[in-house]
Amino acid sequence: MTSLHRCSWVRAVLVVYAILNAVLYASLLPLWEGFDEPFHYAYVLTLEKQHSLPQLGKTELPAEVWASLHLAPASHVVQFNLPWVVSFSDYFRLPVAERIRLRERLEHLPDRESVAGGLNYEAHQAPLAYLVMAAVARMCQFASFMTRVWFLRIFCGMVGAVGTAIFLLRLAERIGLPQAYQGALVFVVLSSQMFYATTAHIANDWLAVPLMIVLFERLLAFEQNCSLKNLLVLIAAMGAGLLTKGYFLALVPFVGVAIATLTLRRRLHWSGVICFVVSIAVLCGPWYLRNLRLYGNLSGMQETAGGTDWHGLAAAFGRLPWLLSVKNLAFASIWTGNNSFTSFSFVAVSALLAGYVAAASLWIWDGIQRRRLANGDLLLLCGVAGYGAALVYSTTVSFWFSKDAAISASPWYTQPILPLMLLILFLGLSRGGKVAAMVALWLTWWSAYILSATYWAKLIPLYGGYPDEGKMVLLKLLQWYGHWNTIAETLSLSAVGGPYLILGLAATVVFASFGLAVIISRSFAAHPSTRMSWPRN
Repeated sequence: MTSLHRCSWVRAVLVVYAILNAVLYASLLPLWEGFDEPFHYAYVLTLEKQHSLPQLGKTELPAEVWASLHLAPASHVVQFNLPWVVSFSDYFRLPVAERIRLRERLEHLPDRESVAGGLNYEAHQAPLAYLVMAAVARMCQFASFMTRVWFLRIFCGMVGAVGTAIFLLRLAERIGLPQAYQGALVFVVLSSQMFYATTAHIANDWLAVPLMIVLFERLLAFEQNCSLKNLLVLIAAMGAGLLTKGYFLALVPFVGVAIATLTLRRRLHWSGVICFVVSIAVLCGPWYLRNLRLYGNLSGMQETAGGTDWHGLAAAFGRLPWLLSVKNLAFASIWTGNNSFTSFSFVAVSALLAGYVAAASLWIWDGIQRRRLANGDLLLLCGVAGYGAALVYSTTVSFWFSKDAAISASPWYTQPILPLMLLILFLGLSRGGKVAAMVALWLTWWSAYILSATYWAKLIPLYGGYPDEGKMVLLKLLQWYGHWNTIAETLSLSAVGGPYLILGLAATVVFASFGLAVIISRSFAAHPSTRMSWPRN
């Protein structure tokens, strides 16, 4: 098999791997266990049925969403905010007949166009992803309530995962990452639990995450060829991002300065910069002017609606325990158990983070050896730094708004930039010889283990009625899995998808993850970049 054919085959398998995980995660997740999911779905229904944009502080939840919140089980974290919901632990203690009755009521919720109370706190979000979901939802308008939610989730998860895989491969190839490392990079990204927790539920992140990668891929394409076509596609990517998620605002100055620098370096005139500014103003200006008029800020953030208390934010910035904040965000960005906010093994996550630290050290050492950064590395690093500044601001706002309770940004905010950070790390690994190749293989195999344990040792037990909510004991867990019929019956009433689909996909994903790890390991064994050498310019 030629190298080209082998590369195409591995890429196809990675895409299938992304699809399997997206469908599995969307199916296993109980109703509204995704982050803020009922409120995102309410946004979709407002567009679909009322044909109007929702407004923060005024738009109420549709009747079926409000009713479902009174029927579906939820985590103890959600119960803190919505005291009437039944926690998972209490739900699993209910008689089977009562759980069947609640599920049947969810399946047959009436499709009503009225509102029933409760304000939608996600009404300020940019509209593009919701417009797409509203069009998809209309395709299955005659399906039951639970089927509509499941269909939308699968759509979101598949587009997010496949889009991320395809465009990350394109970006990695464009920046010059060797093929062996391309497969390892994409595999590590697609084996992240928080990636699917972010994209495989109804929200707007399914579009935002791949769009972030598209933006950087197009920026790098423009850096390599400052053509009008590349500029227009870059503008379209930036505009789509701004109409999907407010955090793309943090990258507008970076992209604008990059376009100006690249065009001036090639002694081109200012038309490229003018075209960027005018196009973004025309495409996205009306939405962000609406935010200013309604909420007093560009992003529409509910925490700063009515204006921003800059003095209070500055004081909060000084009080915030930043080291603990960064540590918590690093761990949560790798693994956070959905709306239950459970965590994975501290040792297992630390081992993965240790691999990241080793890769970062190799990238820094390569830069010292070269005495400069490659243009692609510099663009990625500056973009990550710009987004990182936005994370610092978001953390400060959350800390101030929660009266010093929330010390970290939400972990789903890091997901759009994590693939780009990992690309930087894998660039360092690709230049580091055999030791670096061993680190890359460690990240590959350990990611496969964590994802497999995610399904079989964490999420299936969590949503399948495992009796002990504390630390998992292997022998007890194996004994629990001996009761297949009970587990399947419990999952059929808690998860959105069918139990045998979930269990079958979970087994397939484990096989696929370790199979891909073997394939990636074999590609490293034959790759010349694993020689112990440091390239110099």
